[in-house]
Amino acid sequence: MNTGIYIRVSTEEQAQKGFSLEAQKEKLTWLAHIKDWNIINVYEDKGISGKDLNRPEIIRMINDIKNKVIENVLVFKIDRLTRSTKDLIYLVEIFNKYNCAFNSLTESIDTTSATGRMFIKIIGIFAEFERENLIERVKLGIDRKVSEGYSICSSTPSYGYYKNKGDNILRPLKKEAIIVNLIFDLYLKNYSFLQIAKILDRKKIPTKKNKTWTAKTIQLILTNPNYIGKVRHNINSKKYEEINGKHKGIVSNEKFAKVKEKIYKNKLLHITKKTNNDAFYVNYLKCGFCNNNFYPKRTIINKKTFISYYCKNKKIKKCSQKSISHNRLDKEIKLFLQKKGFYINWDDLSYELKNQFLKLTNIKIVIKTFEKKALPIIKIDSLL
Repeated sequence: MNTGIYIRVSTEEQAQKGFSLEAQKEKLTWLAHIKDWNIINVYEDKGISGKDLNRPEIIRMINDIKNKVIENVLVFKIDRLTRSTKDLIYLVEIFNKYNCAFNSLTESIDTTSATGRMFIKIIGIFAEFERENLIERVKLGIDRKVSEGYSICSSTPSYGYYKNKGDNILRPLKKEAIIVNLIFDLYLKNYSFLQIAKILDRKKIPTKKNKTWTAKTIQLILTNPNYIGKVRHNINSKKYEEINGKHKGIVSNEKFAKVKEKIYKNKLLHITKKTNNDAFYVNYLKCGFCNNNFYPKRTIINKKTFISYYCKNKKIKKCSQKSISHNRLDKEIKLFLQKKGFYINWDDLSYELKNQFLKLTNIKIVIKTFEKKALPIIKIDSLL
């Protein structure tokens, strides 16, 4: 077994009997000879403390482990390797990841034995405990910061604000703040989310990430309490809360309240409309050109409803995808199931059963249609 011997002595230990580099090397070489191990390298850190891993020879040893130069590490005593539990956990994880054995002469640790493997498992338990503790400490720190009114955004601050590096307070960005108020004003003038997005795109006003505007982006801005001086915590959670922030609001409370009420009323109006139960394919469609989702559209002819699906980007003229009918998708699914050996009377199933079947089999339907009268290219994937 290709072995690397690691020896270390700090300045204060050099005079102690049995701790010299020569003594460690002699005993470890003897053990390697007895075990019939092939010594590839000897890593010597002379006069360096074991308080951290900022040591040239141990760094070289780690690189050799990663490059498969050595497959076994031999030390005189664990504290020669490190005096830090945290660093020991890190090193053991390196050993495990690269299938490198670990042996300590004094503690009689040999990871090729049952006792040695038990030692590794114990270290693993401590590692998991340390990780969980770290997560809890980070969460507590975030909770405390938010409760004090600081903004803990992991990525880009809200449109209309910026943040200095290392600063947890949002700062108004005048140019963007004007656009934010324009969005609120347009919505109160009965412009829809999509119409506002188109207006901003026509004016060549970019988003925070220099992308085009979408209805969803507009909706997120209109419902963001950052703009009235609040910070959010536990978004998309039952523990969601809003706290008074240390930053200044850029939208008046009155304007924000009016928009909030208008969105709520519009939502109630949409709830009374027909649901998408009969247009269940919308949950499984992807555009083969732009990878966006589809939306359903119903047309009534002679009191009969026909459903077609359209790419969302097609609606804003950013995709050339043509529509596809619900009936066409029914035929394609029936053919697909027959090829897989499932002779189900698809037409007789209710919308709910069809939807449940598609969900359970993880159906994904990718569509490409190049010309209006051309047959669509349909690719269906599933767990079947």
